[in-house]
Amino acid sequence: MGIYSIMREGCAAPGREPRVAMIMVDAMCLDFARAHLDELPTMRRMLDDGAVAELASSAAQMSASVWPTFASGEDPGVHGHYYPFQWKADRMRFRRTSKADWIGDFHFEPFWHGLARRGCEAVAFDAGFTLDHSKSPCLEISNWSYQSSGAATASDPKTLAEIKRRFGRRPIGKEVPIPKTLRQSRRIRDSMIDAMRRKTDATLWLMEKKDWRFFIVGYFEIHRAGHNLLVVDGDYGSQADPDALLDVYKAQDRELQRLLTRLDDGRTTIALLALHGMAANRAQDHFLDEILARLNAAWLKERGTRAPRRRKPGVIARLRAHVPYGVQYGLAEALGEDIQDFVVNRTILGGLTFQETPAFRLASGGEAYIRFNIKGRERVGFFDPDSPELARYREWFEAELGKITVNGSAEPLVSRVLDAHRIFPGPRTDRLPDLIVEYAPDAPATVVYSPTIGEIRAHLETGRGGNHSPEAFVIVTGPGARHPAFDSVKDIKHLGRFAEAILVGASATRHDARACVAASA
Repeated sequence: MGIYSIMREGCAAPGREPRVAMIMVDAMCLDFARAHLDELPTMRRMLDDGAVAELASSAAQMSASVWPTFASGEDPGVHGHYYPFQWKADRMRFRRTSKADWIGDFHFEPFWHGLARRGCEAVAFDAGFTLDHSKSPCLEISNWSYQSSGAATASDPKTLAEIKRRFGRRPIGKEVPIPKTLRQSRRIRDSMIDAMRRKTDATLWLMEKKDWRFFIVGYFEIHRAGHNLLVVDGDYGSQADPDALLDVYKAQDRELQRLLTRLDDGRTTIALLALHGMAANRAQDHFLDEILARLNAAWLKERGTRAPRRRKPGVIARLRAHVPYGVQYGLAEALGEDIQDFVVNRTILGGLTFQETPAFRLASGGEAYIRFNIKGRERVGFFDPDSPELARYREWFEAELGKITVNGSAEPLVSRVLDAHRIFPGPRTDRLPDLIVEYAPDAPATVVYSPTIGEIRAHLETGRGGNHSPEAFVIVTGPGARHPAFDSVKDIKHLGRFAEAILVGASATRHDARACVAASA
């Protein structure tokens, strides 16, 4: 059974039965849109005519968890996703969750599978994460034109091949997290506008070609633009024209109007939503590797163990430090997925000796995720599980983080440290980080200091003026805007139930997701 189980005969009989179209504009900032409504007429009409809700989201702690959270109706401790490139403990390296030999470990059923099995034809087009399409009861296409890199897959390869032939192989291109020149930023702006048009062309083609009662499509161009085109006061962002980001929002507004024109039939509920937002970058992860190295060394010295000799930066690290950004940009666009993954693994893990490493950081989109190196969970562990030494290290580690200040002031680097397993319990919580470290400064710092680690100087080199923020929202127009189920939509986890209530009725009830995950395991 799926994570959502529909407890009635099935969907309504054919005819003028209700339909739901969800348009996901990833990382759209509602405040930014509201500030420019004079130039976004479609958004203005939707806000004026529709029902609006600002939603809670797992993006508050794990920005990349939001799509599985939305689709499953459950938190990351149940579905197990925190990032597309996750820690694989039995291999002691990072790996894409979409890999064929690992994707089954993250299997869950999105709510539209339950709809499809009850006769409500469903189409999921670039729905924000890669599923095991061999188990799909409906048409699903993943990663055709999506923010993260990776191969496109589909439950119907022929349909995917036709989309590529008609609309391009991957219109959005690849994300390269390095500082961009003004010329490169202008190219990003123009390519995002073109990619949106192609996504709408493909969506309208699918809507015409396929029978459907539920349709979901994801747009990721505003996400890409928010990272690279948001102009900030500091020197950590890319060069961009002042109105470049607004130009992309205006293009998205035009594409929304194309979809609304097609869907204005009196029976289709349209839900425009974003599962997280975008704001000025506050990431401090350019310090994280060195902070961890120095804290781990201090802990080993305190317990009477000689810290391992720091390895010299490897070839990958030296290349990243010295090769011009323009060359790196070209290489990243040209190299394949496996080479990119190798580079990230070497960059984060290349200097570690795991037998002598109490804790290490996990790959992320700018968040600070910490994993303790625990024997039996990690293939090469350091601490015995649940040992007094692990408890002492954790208490000491959190206290030391609290002593770090920024930019020669008394301002702390860290605002609080969260236990990921307490926030997100569930059968897959072991896939998550152990700690989530939340930063205090409003912008990337350049210097941090504490008596234990000394002074560290570093500069954020991702070129991202914008980064993920937890603000999520939904705007509903059409008949569903007046549906009583909308009043219960408070969290991104509730959106699937809202669609079910419209398509199936009030008697739709959720199945126990934990039982589904246990069964799939």
